[in-house]
Amino acid sequence: MSHKNLQELIKNLQEFYKCPSCETNYHFEDIRFLGEIEVYCFVQLTCHECSLPLLATVSVNGKTRRGRRSDLRASEEAKFASRGAITAGEIAEFHRYISRSRGGFSPKRSNKNSKPTK
Repeated sequence: MSHKNLQELIKNLQEFYKCPSCETNYHFEDIRFLGEIEVYCFVQLTCHECSLPLLATVSVNGKTRRGRRSDLRASEEAKFASRGAITAGEIAEFHRYISRSRGGFSPKRSNKNSKPTK
């Protein structure tokens, strides 16, 4: 990505994104370019007010790549595509939810065949 395109990307992020936690606009210093793969850029936005970090994947040409490898069936891909993009607010809400959970994502398993450890 050229320096000019990176500056344009950061300018757009500043203009269109706000912190999902406190609704603060991002400053230039709050946005860190992490890298790019194909048509996607990865950036970290860290709010200067509440310090909430956010990882964003941005399509730099406005399109998603077709023909990509996926474990989704065509019907599943269509289903999720019709739901639209995940919003920053939804990500923040999910973060708050898992932060309140006491075991994270690990499901409690009862393995009847396991032997007790000594």
